[in-house]
Amino acid sequence: MVDSKIQHLSAIEDFRMKRVYTREELHDLVWATPMQKLAADFGLSDKGLAKTCAKHLVPVPPRGYWARIEAGQSVKKTPLRTVENTDLHTVHIGATKERLLSPSILAALAVSKSEAIAAKAERRKTAPDGTDVATLEDPGDNPHKSIAAVVRQLRRAKADADGRVAAPGVVVHERSLGRAIIILHNLAKTCEARKTELSSTEKGLAFKSDAGSGRIVLSEEKRREKHIPTAEEKADYDKAVAKRERERARGNWSFGRIEPWPEYDIVYTGKFTLAYDNGSSDGLRKSWSDGRTQSVEKMLDLFIDGVKLIISAEVERGRIYAEKQRRRQQMQQRRHLAEQRADREKKRLAQLEWIASIRREVDDLRSTIGAVPQEANLPPDYRRMIEWAESRLSDLEAQTTVERIQATLVELEMFAEPDPLFDPEGDPPPRVNYWDD
Repeated sequence: MVDSKIQHLSAIEDFRMKRVYTREELHDLVWATPMQKLAADFGLSDKGLAKTCAKHLVPVPPRGYWARIEAGQSVKKTPLRTVENTDLHTVHIGATKERLLSPSILAALAVSKSEAIAAKAERRKTAPDGTDVATLEDPGDNPHKSIAAVVRQLRRAKADADGRVAAPGVVVHERSLGRAIIILHNLAKTCEARKTELSSTEKGLAFKSDAGSGRIVLSEEKRREKHIPTAEEKADYDKAVAKRERERARGNWSFGRIEPWPEYDIVYTGKFTLAYDNGSSDGLRKSWSDGRTQSVEKMLDLFIDGVKLIISAEVERGRIYAEKQRRRQQMQQRRHLAEQRADREKKRLAQLEWIASIRREVDDLRSTIGAVPQEANLPPDYRRMIEWAESRLSDLEAQTTVERIQATLVELEMFAEPDPLFDPEGDPPPRVNYWDD
């Protein structure tokens, strides 16, 4: 039990520390390990890692560096130059948000990451070639049942003017449709083998694991390129220019663009991206794209590991939020009880002061009635005053009997037992700010 706890804490620390390096340490890493492999270990794209190196002025090996090493050629390592800006001395690999995660979220991520590493090792053990990369399968007309619906939608979809076809969770060019279907089919197979689930819904592609669920998207990169007119378009443009000149010669001036072609073309590049599509990802990697040597098809297991990691963080964040809400509601209830107790205390004092004032009046009336003359032949008005005083004395005494006071106290719950307003934690701290619990 102790050993497992130590290993768990160690995993948390490794997860936290592997993201922070000095410039010197990062320089040693990138010149000792190919960028693509190192980036994959960090859960980044090679471009993302290269940008981090550039930001901190860490030189990286040039193209062909590792091929020359494999060929036994002599290569030079670019030295790391000194920089005065202290902000560049410490390198945080990956999104900076991760450094702000709570310890409990980091713990959840450490557990999830440990499970992913163990699963990867197990896949390598059972794979015939010693790797964890599954062989791709072309589904033909029989795509995996979990994504068959979205495949049907894609095949029936009509391409727009740019050649784009789309279904919930998938946006690609029509010429890339075959590849998209192969990726979806093999992703569904990999999910099934990994005891997770991929399905197509009205809202998109749904990913589900033991920890939770989320949406994912498969998309193809597009960019705008300046349109290059065809010979036919140029001929039409020359005609439009000549027409405008004739109209201007007649005094009919007009302005605006007359080119009979769009200024830009939307070009689909063939670069695919698999991404998690649930908004926040706690600063974790949420997209996996084609690179110079790595394709989306080869990153399906990495993608599943990454999505499970994000979901683990989301679940823990949800638990923390729910706990905060519970504490906030509990504190609101305690403050409400405290307000009720304070209000009850005022009513208790008011009731006691009322009884005291009645008893004082009873004593004064009794003393006055006993002190005034009580002769046989009193004047009628005097006699009626005495009778009124005696009647009032009787009424006031009736209002302050033990039975009447007890009935009032019970009705107003001023001293109920058990106390419905009791707080075992005592009075809560006062609310200072609006955002206080």
